[in-house]
Amino acid sequence: MVGAFLFNLVSKASVMKIISTLVGILTHVFVSAQVQVIENINVIDVKTGKTSPGMSVMISGNTITQSGATKSLKKPDSALTLSGEGKYLIPGLIDSHVHFFQSGSIYTRPDAVSFQGKPYEEEMAFVRRMTPDHLTRYLRLGITTVADVGGPMWNFSVRDSISKSVPGPNVYVTGPLFSMVSRDALGKKDPPIVKITTIAQADSLFAKLMARKPDFIKIWYIAGPQLPAEKNFELVKHIARRTHENNLKLCVHATQQKTAELAVDAGADILVHSVDDAVLTDSFLKKLKEKRVTVIPTLIVSHGYRTAFARKLRHDPQDLAWANPFVYGTLTDPEKMDEASWPPVIKRMSASGIPRSAATSDSVMSINLRKMVSGGVNVASGTDAGNIGTMHASSYLQELQAMVAAGLTTSEVLKASTINAALGFGWPALGSIEKGKLADLVILGKNPLEKIENLNAIDYIVKGGRVIKADTLLKETPEALVQRQLNAYNARNLEAFLDTYDDDVELYNFPDQLTNKGKAEMRKRYEPFFASATNLYCEVVTRMVLGNKIIDQEKVRAGSKVLKAAAVYEIEKGKIKRVTFIRP
Repeated sequence: MVGAFLFNLVSKASVMKIISTLVGILTHVFVSAQVQVIENINVIDVKTGKTSPGMSVMISGNTITQSGATKSLKKPDSALTLSGEGKYLIPGLIDSHVHFFQSGSIYTRPDAVSFQGKPYEEEMAFVRRMTPDHLTRYLRLGITTVADVGGPMWNFSVRDSISKSVPGPNVYVTGPLFSMVSRDALGKKDPPIVKITTIAQADSLFAKLMARKPDFIKIWYIAGPQLPAEKNFELVKHIARRTHENNLKLCVHATQQKTAELAVDAGADILVHSVDDAVLTDSFLKKLKEKRVTVIPTLIVSHGYRTAFARKLRHDPQDLAWANPFVYGTLTDPEKMDEASWPPVIKRMSASGIPRSAATSDSVMSINLRKMVSGGVNVASGTDAGNIGTMHASSYLQELQAMVAAGLTTSEVLKASTINAALGFGWPALGSIEKGKLADLVILGKNPLEKIENLNAIDYIVKGGRVIKADTLLKETPEALVQRQLNAYNARNLEAFLDTYDDDVELYNFPDQLTNKGKAEMRKRYEPFFASATNLYCEVVTRMVLGNKIIDQEKVRAGSKVLKAAAVYEIEKGKIKRVTFIRP
């Protein structure tokens, strides 16, 4: 009777949906509990930088239960086995410094550069739409854990709900930053940065954060001629005490040596940037080591601002291939604007270029990084992704390349990107391949100890015990593919441009005049054009999305010429199969 009564309350379709959901849940439980073995693989010990061949790793549920020589491993007959022959196994990578309230676009920091006619509310809506995609891109690049070190209260929804709805990394967050200065341009309703000048104000913000269960606390310790660091030292000490009383780590933004020293004296556990104004003294290095302070150098984030403001984008292949294409596309938006509407910093840097002082700052950070690593300071990799020009996920390898360029070995960089980050933040289940650790792993086709770029050679990602084939993770929409193609065109990067096209692509002039067939012909057509064109920029005036067809009204500037046309892109199996150009 009860069953019949319930059945009458809901439709048959609803009942079937409930049954399907229950079956899905049960299936997930049993698959997660299935014992899995990665056999005969080269395991990289990130602590020692050594590689052990012929190893096997057993996973039960989401945990590593055994790791050792294949011949000594005892596995159940029912275990699922994945051959690792010729491949390399590393722990999941960790980006120790990101900001989800920032997209990386040219519009994401109106306190630094503000364009007329672009309300910050629109950028924040854009950020929210892009966040699920950013999470999946992190996982696709083998980054299985990220730490968001400051943002609005909305940050907690990224950790608690958004990250649970898509394939992505473990997400650790704090909320608004305790700051000595205000940033009203970043919004007042749910601000990412809150100005604190008194103990009472600090306690009030602390109480709001604790109600949301933050994973750590962050101070934006800003100092200058009008605001000496000593003035707020006692306030920083108070926040540090409250943080430690609640068994949390304290992260501090302090980029000058004086401020960094005071931050450590006050109780900072993690410095989220390198000092860039002076070479670190031996006494401070000793203090960092003795107090077990972790430092995240963030070498490339300033470069992102500079190149965007000076309109001298490097167009790194990582960004062209892996950045969210809509976010990356905004970095060239000043090209389509009237110069009179540019913010002062864009006008100034477009005219004068990147300041020479930038090279000095970069050099100091490189020297400090080498000194810290050689001095035994715990250094963790982090990008500060979300800031202008520093893309989520795709910036990670660029940061690691900068660390190598600064003088670190690939082994030291890999250690900073895994176990050092886990130790610094107090995540004992992460960072290495050992019994009892969370099964967050990356299976590579090439050895990253030979070349850090081999971190791109990802065959599989193991996330919480779930084995995922890397190339199944990120499925671009037709519009995203066409936007990625446009970004590569504006970058004049021939390989990235051609990568978006099918090998047998056909180009037509409307209605059916065939002008090009196949990538080889496209290469002959576009290679000399990209090499010789000056001032090249393609602007999408309007765009229509009709299923697998994207119709762009385009305005192309090449030298002194401006050409107008419509392009109809037809997408098949994730590549551009046909383009029809309609010219006036």
